[in-house]
Amino acid sequence: MQKPKPSSATQALIKVVGVRDEQLLAAIVELGDRFNKRLGFMPPAAYAQAAEENRLLAAMVGRKLAGYTLFSLPRQQIRLTHLCVDPNSRGQGIGRLLVDEISARHHDRSGIVLKCRKDYGYDAMWRQLGFEARNEVDGRGKDRKPLVIWSRDHDHPHLFSDLESTALLSVAMDCNVFADLHSSGERHGAEESRTLTSDWLAGLVDLAVLPQLKAEIGKITNSAERRRQLQATHGYTEPSVSRNVADRLLGELKSAVETHLGDKRQLSQSDLRDLRYVAESSASGILFLVTRDEFLASLSDIAMSVCQVRILRPSDIVLHVDELTRAQVYQPGDLLGTSLTVQAIPAGQEQGKLVFLNKAAGERRTGFVAELRRLATHPARWVRQQVVDADGTVAAIYGYGVRDGQLVVPLLRVLDGHPMHHTLARQILFRLRDHCRRSGVRLLTLTDSSLQPSVRIAAGEDGFREHGKTLVTLVLDVCADAQTVDEQAQSAASLVGLQVPAVPAAMPAAAAAALERAWWPAKITDSQLPCFLVPIRPMWSSDLFGVPSALIPRDDHLGISREHVYYRAARSSGEKVPARILWYASSDKNQTVSAVIACSRFDATVVDAGHSLYNRFRHLGVWGLDDILRACGDQGKARALLFSDTEIFHRPVGLHKMQSLAAQREHPLGVQSVFKITPDLFSAIYQEGRPAQ
Repeated sequence: MQKPKPSSATQALIKVVGVRDEQLLAAIVELGDRFNKRLGFMPPAAYAQAAEENRLLAAMVGRKLAGYTLFSLPRQQIRLTHLCVDPNSRGQGIGRLLVDEISARHHDRSGIVLKCRKDYGYDAMWRQLGFEARNEVDGRGKDRKPLVIWSRDHDHPHLFSDLESTALLSVAMDCNVFADLHSSGERHGAEESRTLTSDWLAGLVDLAVLPQLKAEIGKITNSAERRRQLQATHGYTEPSVSRNVADRLLGELKSAVETHLGDKRQLSQSDLRDLRYVAESSASGILFLVTRDEFLASLSDIAMSVCQVRILRPSDIVLHVDELTRAQVYQPGDLLGTSLTVQAIPAGQEQGKLVFLNKAAGERRTGFVAELRRLATHPARWVRQQVVDADGTVAAIYGYGVRDGQLVVPLLRVLDGHPMHHTLARQILFRLRDHCRRSGVRLLTLTDSSLQPSVRIAAGEDGFREHGKTLVTLVLDVCADAQTVDEQAQSAASLVGLQVPAVPAAMPAAAAAALERAWWPAKITDSQLPCFLVPIRPMWSSDLFGVPSALIPRDDHLGISREHVYYRAARSSGEKVPARILWYASSDKNQTVSAVIACSRFDATVVDAGHSLYNRFRHLGVWGLDDILRACGDQGKARALLFSDTEIFHRPVGLHKMQSLAAQREHPLGVQSVFKITPDLFSAIYQEGRPAQ
């Protein structure tokens, strides 16, 4: 940890707050609570978590707290959540010191972003702190007062700073949380629910009203209160819920809960109403339900097992909003009990695909059917495919073909309301990108004029940029220095007249990771992005990557899931993120591989207790709770490595070859634990085993 930095102007010291700074943490919580009407309520656990992750800074004048800032680090941006200065210390430059310190510590990220209500009158202050107004959106809470989005740029190329997720975390509310937000009377503990209306969560969380909630509001005896709450439901998303599916799931859930409870408790009508929320959440495709009901929260594992719905408290959403959003958009199909297959769209079934008609965009039925038939009449030019789940439901359709040096996609639709529609959009885009790589095509263009919002959001996160009426991204199969990558990028972009910024040498790690994500599978070898060799046992590499092959083949029609998690002992081996990972499959009691088999992007690393890691990341991995607890050992904690966009090597690079490559570069080599390697050695190993062309 760096030493606190003094300011001669204010004599203030900027200190990174640690979890052991209990008195300072308490003072920060007290200061935040004093001004929570404007800051928004933040549970003490959120301050503690920020301190544990080095995301909480304090300005100290002597031994007195003058101000603090709390921020988060979603992907390449910095999200400023709180900036609070004690009234007695205002006008002394404390706010600038805190913001400057954030920028200094995280300058490799694209910049700082925040949301602030327009009527607070802080516009001049934000401008003085180096922020520019970027947009204005509706706020949260009952009055929906406008919010200004402010950003402070770190002057990185804009291509690398436009890739932040705009996906909303969809969360269904039960009647307790809704009443906390809209009841005319005071409710004990309601403050926790009101964190969901904090301004900084605007554009991050979409609260939903289910039919069960409206049914319960309808039973309120006070007519004025009933009308008041029913009116309030109109400000929220109301998803479509299949009653038949919800009834079936409720029956399965009731049976599972009764088995779990045994003779301890009989389910009451109130309990069944609570379970109905879980069933309707699942039937609507919403994966998260927020409640303060202790009994319902205690059934979280059963709800996940039967309905794939996670039951959360309001504070859980505040603590893990970015993590939960990623869980929503990256779901392995096998976790949902879903065997997804990709197959050709049969001829003559165009009318049956009208469920994918984008009426909201003004698309006409005749035009949609005509486009499907146009693709069908030229089978040598266009490929039409559909993704079918285990129930026989067509969950997505898309068509593509190579034209003028680019892979053109005139049709890409996912089924709204399908439990995996977020994931499918991202998985299909990655599948198309991989097709480009294998075909030697460097441009991927979406020409579908009626793309759904969920597909547009997924494409934006994946590096696509608007170009005329299309969305375009580069697919650069190159592992080289910045100059070579830049030359290939400019050459590819020129095919369609696309302007892309120059790729600078010695790029900061976060910017390089963003570019490699946007132009996958590009690798920039002279950037500051670290590289690690990570050992993995064959039993886990088989489950995660299909290497070595298992006796029972894995269902891999859509390719391996884009995001995964792997667990290790909690002790640090110098892991840093973002980074690249080379996976070294070692040996176990059943088989010996001793080779590098794959390459991934290293997105995050988290140390926590085993049960907590399991609950946070079980949507991603093949690890069960017992497996994670074994990784914890005596410490009770393990380390989760979150990684994505894995490339399986066509030629595994054996240990002897790897040792030879390292020796040629006079590079030490370790395969027993996580081992940092130079970009030069990474490049040599990657080039040796790179995927088939």
